[in-house]
Amino acid sequence: MRQLIKKLYMTIISFLNLIYKKKKIKNNHIVIMMTFVEDVLPIIETLNRKSYHVTVISKEINRKYVKNFENVLFIPAGNKQVFQHIKIISTAKIIVIDTYYLMLGGLKKKPQQTIIQTWHAVGALKKFGLTDHQVDLNNKKMVKQYQSVYQATDKYLVGGEPMVKCFKDSFGAQDHQFLRTGLPRLVPYTRLDITQRQQELKLQYGIKDKVALYVPTYREHNQSNRSIDKAQFEAALPSYTLFSKLHPSLSQDKQSKINLQTLMIMADIVITDYSSLAIEASLLNKPTFFYVYDEADYEKERGLNAFYYNIPEYYKAYSEKELICKLKEQRDGLKPLFEPWHEYNVQDSLTQVINHIEKMVKE
Repeated sequence: MRQLIKKLYMTIISFLNLIYKKKKIKNNHIVIMMTFVEDVLPIIETLNRKSYHVTVISKEINRKYVKNFENVLFIPAGNKQVFQHIKIISTAKIIVIDTYYLMLGGLKKKPQQTIIQTWHAVGALKKFGLTDHQVDLNNKKMVKQYQSVYQATDKYLVGGEPMVKCFKDSFGAQDHQFLRTGLPRLVPYTRLDITQRQQELKLQYGIKDKVALYVPTYREHNQSNRSIDKAQFEAALPSYTLFSKLHPSLSQDKQSKINLQTLMIMADIVITDYSSLAIEASLLNKPTFFYVYDEADYEKERGLNAFYYNIPEYYKAYSEKELICKLKEQRDGLKPLFEPWHEYNVQDSLTQVINHIEKMVKE
């Protein structure tokens, strides 16, 4: 049934294409489809300063991030606005996306249009796209539906060669599609003295010793992340203060209200499972430990890639007791593991991305 609904939706998109296909491309018009604010907001801010006509399609709750930009038009996301979405997209020279948008499976791009995928993760330890175990590769209609969305993308931003491999395996991307620019949202990290900023933040929040940050990934079907008992953890490891930051789709009641970027900088060690934040932590020179109590179940349901299985076993714990014991033993010897993912994440990554967009505008 779900597949039929998706097919109907893409058929409607295809029909709307016919209505607006004669609309002319406006070279100065760029559409940003925004689900993950931090990934595309730096691009929006820069394009606004350069006086491009930018249209942002996003949830109403995100309007606040762009409301003061004079060259930005905001259109709420949602099926009620789909006519307006297609009308606006039909005149855009460049379309920037940050995740999987089903709409693109029914969109017939004009030859002058380019779709750029920023993605919403710096890397991947779990399988996604056509490698995700939830995709039935024997169901040709399902595979064709996914491929119709993936094939709409013209260019992918990447921070390192490992992510090139992930996009090739998961989306069938090809060499000529990669923009090896690095990711705009990581630029602030590259311009910081991380050690100095960490000390400033600890002073601000009254923390005298070390910080452990627990950031587990999203789990399917509303499954809750297993929490770490803060009192037990800090009693066993008295030199640490533990902060937890669960996936934004989950309840915020029992986790830190401090934003994720601040916590990542403040951390001395990051504890996660299959999250790409393990890879992001390496850019900050932070070691990561992996609390993977459901590894077998996660492998069965979603799948974990070779980069995950290449993580040394002594960086992994399968119970809270083992986690604490291993941290006691290894906390001074753990090293960041993912430096190759950041080959292209540099201070001018945002500038490089904007330069590519401006070149495409003129083509």
